[in-house]
Amino acid sequence: MRRLFFAVSATMFVDSLLYLAIVPLLPWYANRFDLSTFEAAVLLASYPIAFLITTVPAGWLAGRVGPRRVVIGGVAFFIAATILFAWAPSGSIIIIARTLQGVGGGVGWAAGMAWLTGNTAPERRSRAIGTISGVLSAGAVAGPILGAFAGATSPALAFSFAGAIGVVALIATIMAPAGVTLPRDPGLHETVGTLVKHPLVITALCLALADAAGVAAVDLLAPLALGRDGVSSMAIGIAIASGAVIGIAAGWGAGRLGERIGSFRIAMIGGIGLGLMPWVLVFPLPNWAVLGVLVAIGPFFPILMTGIFPLLSMAADDLGLSHGTANALGNMVWSAGFAVIPLVVAPISDIGGDQLAYALAGTIVIVLLIIAVLMRSRARNMSLSH
Repeated sequence: MRRLFFAVSATMFVDSLLYLAIVPLLPWYANRFDLSTFEAAVLLASYPIAFLITTVPAGWLAGRVGPRRVVIGGVAFFIAATILFAWAPSGSIIIIARTLQGVGGGVGWAAGMAWLTGNTAPERRSRAIGTISGVLSAGAVAGPILGAFAGATSPALAFSFAGAIGVVALIATIMAPAGVTLPRDPGLHETVGTLVKHPLVITALCLALADAAGVAAVDLLAPLALGRDGVSSMAIGIAIASGAVIGIAAGWGAGRLGERIGSFRIAMIGGIGLGLMPWVLVFPLPNWAVLGVLVAIGPFFPILMTGIFPLLSMAADDLGLSHGTANALGNMVWSAGFAVIPLVVAPISDIGGDQLAYALAGTIVIVLLIIAVLMRSRARNMSLSH
């Protein structure tokens, strides 16, 4: 189990590292390749768009051929895409490379999470996922630092180094045991159709989308606004990394607290915290306060994640399905939000200003949290939640 956990942790770390490394570099890439706000949004959204397309088929495939095999393929693809990203000569090539990274990330995430939850007892899943959330936060710490380092030196050097870390994750995955045999799911369409009717799945998906709606708007607009005001990529990276440092402890603590108060309550703590962030930025703030918001986002994501995935696994167990497709649905909705929200808020920001875009994102979060509460109540009435 330790080798399996290390392999999943290494895979998640590399994914988180490379996803967040680009955020402090957005002003740098926008300047180097003369990207508009919308083009910068496409660069930011290309990863989750590819993630969105690949994660559910990958999760379903993990339930058919075994998650370890799928993780190996995803990590190998991710490494190749990262090398291309490191040496991209133009804006179009870097968007293509970023998209290919999303393909590898979607495959690795879906299969890796199924590999972990399928080999963890239900009563221990909150703690296991909380620990993985801490690993993701560690990647979130390293990601902005890597991005800031790339901005100060050479993106080619920095992202080539990230590719080497991916090789370590690949070796760890190859050496890890396959684990228990998971239930073999029926066809993809039938599996997805069964899952999306389950109230705990709907609850988890609303929470995942709430996270994306709140964070994606902040991740796009705040760094660009700070960059226009002359704030360096290094300062932006330090702010994001500081929040992620707090997130390491938050994920660890949330996993243990989740065993006492339940996964849904943990997820709501994270969802409410993330939902407040765009509303704070509706008001004109000095640059130091905007940097403070980037710090504050850090601990709420691992808290939310610690609650979401046990809910999805619980629904899969209730339906007699493997965890791959259920967990992948959470990934899909999360990535859909991160893909669509930047593309929505960017033109709104151009037309009506950042404050209007933040207000829209905050409103979406509130609506989704209300739906999550209603669906959780329905699940309780069916005696499906804890």
